[in-house]
Amino acid sequence: MPQTLTDMLRESSEKFSSRPALLFKPGFRYLVTDYQELWNASGRVATLLQSRGIQKGDRVIIWGPNCPQWVYSFFGCLRAGAIIVPIDVRSTQDFLRHVVSQAKPVLAITSSMPGFDTKPLGLPAVHFEELDELTYQLPEPAETKVVSDDLAEIMYTSGTTGDPKGVMLSHRNLLANLQSIQEIIPDAGNHRLLSLLPLSHMFEQMGSMLMAIQGGGNITFAISRQPAILFKTMQERKITMMLLVPQVLELFMNGIEAEVERRGKTATWRRSLSLAARLPHGLRRLIFKKVHARFGGHLEYIVSGGAALDAATGEKWKLIGVKVLQGYGATEASPGISSHTLNDPRFDSVGRPLPGVDVRIADDGEIQISGANIFSGYWEAPERTAEAFDGRWYRTGDMGFLDDDGFLHIMGRKKDMIVLANGQNVYPDDIEAELRLERGITDATIVGMPGSSGQEVHAVLVADADDVADAIAAVNQRMAEYQQIRGFTVWPDEDFPRTHTLKVKKNEVIEYVTSLTNGAVEPAPIAQSRAASTGVRLLDLVSRISGLPSSEISPGMTMGDGLALDSLGRVELLSSVEQELGVYIDESLVSSTTTVAELESMLESQRDATANLPKFYQWPLTRWFVWVRELIHHVALFPVLAIMYKATTHGVENLDVLDGPSLFAVNHNAIQWDSLVVTRAAPRKFRRQLSFAAAAEITFSKRWLGTAAYVIANAFPLSRETAIRASLEHLGRMMDTGWNVVIFPEGDQQIGKPMQKFQAGTGMLCVESNTPVVPVGLTCTKRRGGRWFPFREHVTVQFGEPITFAPGTSYDEATTTIEDAVRELQLSGGNFPS
Repeated sequence: MPQTLTDMLRESSEKFSSRPALLFKPGFRYLVTDYQELWNASGRVATLLQSRGIQKGDRVIIWGPNCPQWVYSFFGCLRAGAIIVPIDVRSTQDFLRHVVSQAKPVLAITSSMPGFDTKPLGLPAVHFEELDELTYQLPEPAETKVVSDDLAEIMYTSGTTGDPKGVMLSHRNLLANLQSIQEIIPDAGNHRLLSLLPLSHMFEQMGSMLMAIQGGGNITFAISRQPAILFKTMQERKITMMLLVPQVLELFMNGIEAEVERRGKTATWRRSLSLAARLPHGLRRLIFKKVHARFGGHLEYIVSGGAALDAATGEKWKLIGVKVLQGYGATEASPGISSHTLNDPRFDSVGRPLPGVDVRIADDGEIQISGANIFSGYWEAPERTAEAFDGRWYRTGDMGFLDDDGFLHIMGRKKDMIVLANGQNVYPDDIEAELRLERGITDATIVGMPGSSGQEVHAVLVADADDVADAIAAVNQRMAEYQQIRGFTVWPDEDFPRTHTLKVKKNEVIEYVTSLTNGAVEPAPIAQSRAASTGVRLLDLVSRISGLPSSEISPGMTMGDGLALDSLGRVELLSSVEQELGVYIDESLVSSTTTVAELESMLESQRDATANLPKFYQWPLTRWFVWVRELIHHVALFPVLAIMYKATTHGVENLDVLDGPSLFAVNHNAIQWDSLVVTRAAPRKFRRQLSFAAAAEITFSKRWLGTAAYVIANAFPLSRETAIRASLEHLGRMMDTGWNVVIFPEGDQQIGKPMQKFQAGTGMLCVESNTPVVPVGLTCTKRRGGRWFPFREHVTVQFGEPITFAPGTSYDEATTTIEDAVRELQLSGGNFPS
């Protein structure tokens, strides 16, 4: 067993070396970090930190969205001996000021995206986006001696009271909990995880990042929470496991059942669930094969945590063939305390205590725990630390009990418990669960409010219906007398204020209800629907980003003068359009003078263009058709080419250094059938995995021509004007699956004319593909042949040395570099004997 997290990463890098560890798709293709590169990248980050004077024990904030750079930074800090202070992406400036004043960090590793500015805090920052460039070719770090009892991180929890506490977690704490979890979730190395929850939360950090890396699994970081994009990612990556909070599990299941109802299949769905209850796991997956296909067809496990999972929801997931593990934890426990096992799931409880974790129930019903995973105390807060412990037992603040079979049941938070005037205790969780079952109630929270004779049960509701009173009455009929709801308030927003673990901030809810009682705020209209339509509309997004009410936004308002959106604001708007409407709009097309109406027109145009884009067929990529294509080449194509062209090839030895997919950039002004000649000139191992990006507007304008391009050249449509994103994503998928792609950066074919300037997107394509680029020069050395083949053309095909681009290379620089290399090859092609 490793003694530190650094030891763990070193062992994994040696054991799993070239196995994929982290996957991320910031552009049109996945960037893959294997285990050896993860170790190397973390070392370069450690070196960067040391070069900036970071010493053992210094605190470093990590604040940004989940991505490989988050993980590099995490382990880089540990290798430099720094103590990590993870910050949730939704944290407020007030929260950050509290953390900075207490933890006194010396550096922040954060994102350059809007919303992550540390300048107001007086804290120097290194950005994720520049990390690769800053650490490029840095040497190994100086070794820092770290032992198991050293602090690894200080995890600040805002809690539901808004009073942040810094939980001190050592390497020993985290590794002890990791070992316990591995006994519950075996074979971590076989899992492909999709990371959705923030890595700044211990649930995701332990259950996803650390578990996967220790076991040799791989993690894909989602770039969007838009359901369509999530499902697409799950299908592309064949995801087998996710960590989710119950709210998301319920949303997914509600979405499935809404689709079932829309198709009029509700009765069939219910019969299938009833049948599944009597069938083994494998047959359940077969019955619900279409549902599984939506999730990629390989989703096997879901780990639910952060809040109580509705038993009925958990049972439905189990019946459709997904194994759901429900756990219970606390940041102070690193975080795991209890969990089900795969062989003995119980959705009415949070499972048995994890191996190595001791649980006892105090006389007042509070759950208390001890074990090697329990934190040592709160940072710079000895009094609060003393209050949190009863000897060696940590006071969780949760109320519960252990049943006769050793299963732990949670009744609610001790501080949320409502004590009535007669001394009876009311646990809000029970009533909240019943309220959520009522039609028209989106969510509910129960708080204790002052009444005529002490505290009374008060419901605060997120509701879209005007029959809230009827819902309250229905729930009261099912509750005991002491649990009766005595008053209610409709919450004015679409959701309650929440912590980063999605717990309701009840202190803010109580403040609102108190202000409402005192007449300081106006009550929310009950009957008003909070969603104008089933989908998010452009106007809603513009309103949200600009801060202007929807009623004040007119079609003629410009991004600049009208909406006051600067360049960063426009980027944020377009990012929201892509994430929530699923439509990509190039930011270069939107300026300060662009109107709302023009933006809407672009959105519709892009939707139409994507719909009209030729299909990206999969059959040309299948193994059997590769053999068919090769047969066509040798039987029909190559003999014809030998008559049409006398080709001489040079520089094939330059391809020997290639390992994996590459881009080939070829000039487009030499001969008519240039793509076929390049196919013939390429060595067989490249030719079999060669694909051509062909102009969608030309090659695929006619169905027969497009089909021929698919069959003969394994071409695919690359849109140059509209639906560019869809084409690039397909190109990325091609390269992700091992295909070499040939591009013609000049765009239009102009035979016999000087080589044209390469299109501006060439550099972006080559840099973002993160692969070597092979320049290829075609030179027509003789337009007409000899006596026997007067129409035969003589051509030289010259493969140049592959070009790789360092992180941070500008697109313009990359375009110029490739263009110069291809031009030089073409000009030198005439110097070879034909």
